[in-house]
Amino acid sequence: MVWDVSFTCDICGKKKGDANHWWMFVLGDVPCFDEGQPGQRFTLLPWNFAESRNPEMRHLCGQGCAMQALERFMTNRSIEREASREMGEVA
Repeated sequence: MVWDVSFTCDICGKKKGDANHWWMFVLGDVPCFDEGQPGQRFTLLPWNFAESRNPEMRHLCGQGCAMQALERFMTNRSIEREASREMGEVA
């Protein structure tokens, strides 16, 4: 049996094609000893098909969305897809 796996950018909602230059990232907890410091890390990785199926991985369609994800992480905004809001749709 062949599994048909498709990937969607977690920032803009674009579907992955064959020739795309995708990235992945994962958020993880880190021990923090200083009060007020972030308790998570942001790890950006080049696309790897085998690892892309890990349920903790998030998918990014390119440099622009990778930069948006990092900015959201750094400003404590949600990294979840905001495509519907960015396109003017009402939730």
